[in-house]
Amino acid sequence: MRTLRTFIMGASMALPGLFLGLLIWILAGQPADGASPVIEVVACNLVPLTSIFLGLFFGWKTGEEYSANYEPQG
Repeated sequence: MRTLRTFIMGASMALPGLFLGLLIWILAGQPADGASPVIEVVACNLVPLTSIFLGLFFGWKTGEEYSANYEPQG
């Protein structure tokens, strides 16, 4: 259950990350000629991947109540 929750939260953070990257790219002047590879790498790759990673991270950290804690009895 915790793993499924993690994947769902990571996948749901992909869309906001893509929109944020698109917004940054538009605000940077839409460089499509390759003259500004830093903006293209940050806006098109780093921002969406960071968003997905943070969704996975917070999905795992907040899923603690679903983890199984087995204690020996006896």
